Amino acid sequence: MSASFDVPIQRSRGMRDLLPPDMRAFRRVEDAFRGAAARWGYEEVRTPTIETYSLFTAAGGLTPAMLSRVYTFLDWDGWSGDRVVLRPDSTIPVARLATEAAMGLPARMCYVQNVFRFSAAGDREDWQIGIEYLGAPGALADLEVAAVACETLDALGMRPVVRLGHVGVTRALAASLAAGGADFAEMVDAVTEHGIRALRPGLASDPQLCAFVDVAVTPGGVALIDNLRALADGVLPDAIPALDELRSIATALAASRRDVVVDFGIPRDFEYYTGVVFEFDADGQSWGKGGRYAPGLAGPAKTACGLALDAGRLADHLAPSSTPRLTVAVVPGALADMGEALQVAQTLHRSGISAALASDPGAAAVAVRVRDGKLSATTPDTGRDLDSLDDLVGLLVQYK
Repeated sequence: MSASFDVPIQRSRGMRDLLPPDMRAFRRVEDAFRGAAARWGYEEVRTPTIETYSLFTAAGGLTPAMLSRVYTFLDWDGWSGDRVVLRPDSTIPVARLATEAAMGLPARMCYVQNVFRFSAAGDREDWQIGIEYLGAPGALADLEVAAVACETLDALGMRPVVRLGHVGVTRALAASLAAGGADFAEMVDAVTEHGIRALRPGLASDPQLCAFVDVAVTPGGVALIDNLRALADGVLPDAIPALDELRSIATALAASRRDVVVDFGIPRDFEYYTGVVFEFDADGQSWGKGGRYAPGLAGPAKTACGLALDAGRLADHLAPSSTPRLTVAVVPGALADMGEALQVAQTLHRSGISAALASDPGAAAVAVRVRDGKLSATTPDTGRDLDSLDDLVGLLVQYK
């Protein structure tokens, strides 16, 4: 005697399914990104879902807080094993790939792939779309990377705002505090979490540096950089090269008719990042970030610039406006008409028109009936008999 039990079937906690409307929006995001990246000469790569744990600890690209959220386990072979992780980020694996493949520099690479990070509440699988420009030539690379992000958002019908900062300014302030005995590692952690304003309490005894930070944490335009440069002269001279570089990049982006906001309050690890950092806003939200960084792996690339956009959130944002592609219903009148109906569907496919076989058009907006070698079409605008497949394609091409 056997017993059956109804076992509830559900997805793993923190993971999500993508239904047809979600996938339509997701493909739209992918297509916009791949198109923008390809126009700037980036080629697509893909890295393994599983990487060694030591790759991320050695590279130093993940903070202790981020490392505490990785999915890690032992890749056991019966006697011993390596500790591995589900890929928590794409930047470091792409740098590893380029090093192992001995790719020439500069190397422009892009990717669309998932990453996994533990979260007590919310998604644990995210989708990143991003680029890594290894061996990047300074300010030119910063402008190019920002352009890819902006063109992606442009293609999605969004008006991007480029929010810019420079870790060289943060590093100059931290060095000033460290000279007075402040713990540098603690400052790195604080700024990574809260931005440059986290240094403000340590500057209480220096009114001029306090004034500098107070101005820096108020977002503005190119004039903000000029004000900070005037304040830095004689007080924080080590910040001046960073301010000058940032000004040139902000000016160039503005000249290309991009909306630019200078914001030194962007939280960043100023040991990992080495220069300009940016975030990309639209519709009142931030959709991604990036900047110039040191790859942190043994290899020829000592400098790089990259960005990552949150493909999942972008797709969620677009999904409500996503509409299914119209599919023409091809209806054979009898069993003997099925072969011709199949040929009709294939002809429509070759013309870029979606079509599927149907026994009854039902609620289809556009239908084609095939009977005894004759064709008739029903559309929202008309119903008519047709003399040939060419006439049919000419009628239906408007519904692609």
